[in-house]
Amino acid sequence: MKSKRFVALFLVLVLAAGAAYWYGSPFLALRQLQAAAREGDAAEFNRHVDYPRVRESLKAQFSAMVADKLGAPQDPAHPLAALGTLIGVGLVNQLVDVMVRPETVMAAMTHGRLAQPAPGPAPAPGPAAPEGGTTPAPAEAARSDAKPRWTIDRQGPNRMTAFAVDPDQPDQPESERLGLVFERSGFVDWKLTEIRMPASALRK
Repeated sequence: MKSKRFVALFLVLVLAAGAAYWYGSPFLALRQLQAAAREGDAAEFNRHVDYPRVRESLKAQFSAMVADKLGAPQDPAHPLAALGTLIGVGLVNQLVDVMVRPETVMAAMTHGRLAQPAPGPAPAPGPAAPEGGTTPAPAEAARSDAKPRWTIDRQGPNRMTAFAVDPDQPDQPESERLGLVFERSGFVDWKLTEIRMPASALRK
């Protein structure tokens, strides 16, 4: 009798542990991506990124920005809008294809913004700036090195968005934060499928 109770209790604990692991798997995936980005482990990082879908998400956002700036094709005041939009979208597609590489996505994970990664360590301090010049204030230098804090917004059991919170601007709305969208791929594996640009970046 005791052995049956022990087996039943063991099964309950195993199921509870499995459920907890399943529920916490997106947080684990985010930590794995952060660790791979810090260590420059492209193979491990790429395992959690669906690059074709990430590129498509960025192309859609930038193409919408181009169309908005050039005007709607059916607008009679802009007879060349359709051609301009077509050219603009073509340039956007080429730009995104070149830009979305493991190193740039790693940089987004590390710094909370989508930009080219730094080419190498900063040069040693040089001589003082000439008269009339300026040198970065210590606070500005600290800001450039500040790492983002990530908050998680879960949209059901199979989808979540991680938002980069700038430590110098913690009250920014989510629309002004870089968002990384993850979708479940298997039981506990997750993949990055979208990068959502801050709204202000799409208005430039």
